Amino acid sequence: MAEALQDISSVSVEASSPTQNVAAAAQQTLASMEEIASYAGSLATMAEDLQALTGKFKLYK
Repeated sequence: MAEALQDISSVSVEASSPTQNVAAAAQQTLASMEEIASYAGSLATMAEDLQALTGKFKLYK
């Protein structure tokens, strides 16, 4: 009985390692996506500012 419990414990430890790796990768991916979203928001704001500034100029033919 004790040997069976030890085997189950070993299998559990072996199975948890890949799960922890997947969880860490998911967290890193989420952090990267949040950073990209932040940069995209900043870029959109800069584009609006640039459009407002260039809108002051008129082109005549």
